[in-house]
Amino acid sequence: TNLVTMHKGVIALSALALASLQTVDAFLAPAVHLPSDRAHGASRSGALPLVRAARPVARARIAMNADGVPEGQRAFVAGERTLDEWFVGLADSRQSLRQMASIKIAELHDAEGKGDEVIQRLFTYLTLQDVFERRAAVQCLGMIGDKTLPPLIDMLLSTDDMTVRASCAKCIGAVALKYPELLPEFPQAALDGMKKAILEIPDPVTKIATISTLGQIGGGDMAHGYPGCERAVDVLIAALDVTDDMGLAAAGVNAVATIGYTNEAFRPKCRGALERLKDRAKDIEGFFFVESMIENQLENLSGGGIAGEINKGRGGADTGAKSSLERQFLNAAAGGFLGNMAAPPPMEDDWMSAMVGEDAAPAAAVKSTVRAGAAVSDTPYFKNKKPWDM
Repeated sequence: TNLVTMHKGVIALSALALASLQTVDAFLAPAVHLPSDRAHGASRSGALPLVRAARPVARARIAMNADGVPEGQRAFVAGERTLDEWFVGLADSRQSLRQMASIKIAELHDAEGKGDEVIQRLFTYLTLQDVFERRAAVQCLGMIGDKTLPPLIDMLLSTDDMTVRASCAKCIGAVALKYPELLPEFPQAALDGMKKAILEIPDPVTKIATISTLGQIGGGDMAHGYPGCERAVDVLIAALDVTDDMGLAAAGVNAVATIGYTNEAFRPKCRGALERLKDRAKDIEGFFFVESMIENQLENLSGGGIAGEINKGRGGADTGAKSSLERQFLNAAAGGFLGNMAAPPPMEDDWMSAMVGEDAAPAAAVKSTVRAGAAVSDTPYFKNKKPWDM
């Protein structure tokens, strides 16, 4: 009996495969649809006859109620969990459940008149080492809205933990992203606090996160009709006008250029800020990289550069990409950033020592080696720098 049963199973599966049935159909098929012993002519001795294709299996129909839930089941009601249970969900390994927990905590945070306590509890998550919990808390604070801005600015300017500072900046950006209608009237106290952070807090993590948030607030969402906050653009420009920090300048150039490219009303002041910084960059040690960035961004804002080439290509016009690339290549080569990479350097050409400015490499070897890094090794910033530091 067991052998016959096993043969029946093998025959049924083979018939389904020969019939090229979809996997879902095979699993949904009721047992009554499987061929019987007689249909396949199975012998009592257990011999396997030629298998014929089974008839197609009908897909099961699932009846739905008015809410789109299968009959006999009930809809998932997220609010059935307590607030404490949703906080546990912030640490779930599944991203979808962490997102659901963030949404429900934001919805329920003031249900019992304890909104301030819930916000303070979320703030403790910004200090956690677990990146998933921390990011979930950032999203949740952003969804709660502008009431979180004052304590976020306080923590941004008072904590000594750069990860917490970056999380605070990202929370402010999350508020701007969730409520773009607030951007034109974004609180000035928050903008002033971020300006203080990028100018007075030394670590680059805080600077880049805060500049990114200011770019979000200043740029808005023009594709959906939400203009940015001009006062946030002014904060970025004011920082660019005075900074000699290369990291801040590089991040600020990209943020200001992006705002100018997407917001036509802000484009003139963005161009002016970039041009002023370009003039100052010539006199600031190590700013040759920032100066090159500014030139490319100004070209983009003028309808040229990579962005302009892409837009021309979309319109079917001659992009002139080849001449543009040739011009950029010649400029880079003239600056000593490119070299002949067709063949490796000879063994006697100690170009790595030349890069770090060691005395063992003669100056003639540095000048004769046209290779990335060789030309910039003459500047004080790169003296005694190892390759892994650069």
